[in-house]
Amino acid sequence: MLKALEQEVQQHVKQLFEQTDTSNLCYHNYAHTIEVVQRIEALSAGLETSDLLLLKIAGWFHDVGYLYGYDEHEDRGMVIAIDYLQNKSVNSAAINLVKACIEATKMSLTPRNQLEKIIKDADIGYGVTERFFQTGTLLRQEWEACLALFYSNKEWELLQYNFLQHVQFYTDVAKKEYEPILQKNIIQQKKFIL
Repeated sequence: MLKALEQEVQQHVKQLFEQTDTSNLCYHNYAHTIEVVQRIEALSAGLETSDLLLLKIAGWFHDVGYLYGYDEHEDRGMVIAIDYLQNKSVNSAAINLVKACIEATKMSLTPRNQLEKIIKDADIGYGVTERFFQTGTLLRQEWEACLALFYSNKEWELLQYNFLQHVQFYTDVAKKEYEPILQKNIIQQKKFIL
């Protein structure tokens, strides 16, 4: 049942992105969502199948709140997920797990359990690893379009450097796979601010 539900959620989220003007969402778009779900799978070795499927459902919903506004997007994403899952007669324990995992993607929160650690690492891993410099450019464009936040090149490079300095991974797999790439990116980014 959960496998079919996860596939239905994927289609639902895809439709939400297709039915909304996402032209300003250069970073927090459907491609980002797909990659976060793929990273969830890559970080989830040893998880029970039901936990993995619920975690993937949270991954599909984690950024849909951006479709309706930038501020507090996680909270909107949780509401959208809860409404959808309640309409599918999903039990409250599963809904609460999905909700907690979406909430864990907030930058200010520290994950409390393994599932929250996985989704947190999957979400941040997308932005700070292999394509950091490309994704940074996309995020800058998105902030300009959605938030009217404009930075000089020097200000942006310093902001990016400070951000990378504070990234923390929580799962062993992310520490092993992403940390070396993160450290290379920090070294490269530092060159831009010297």
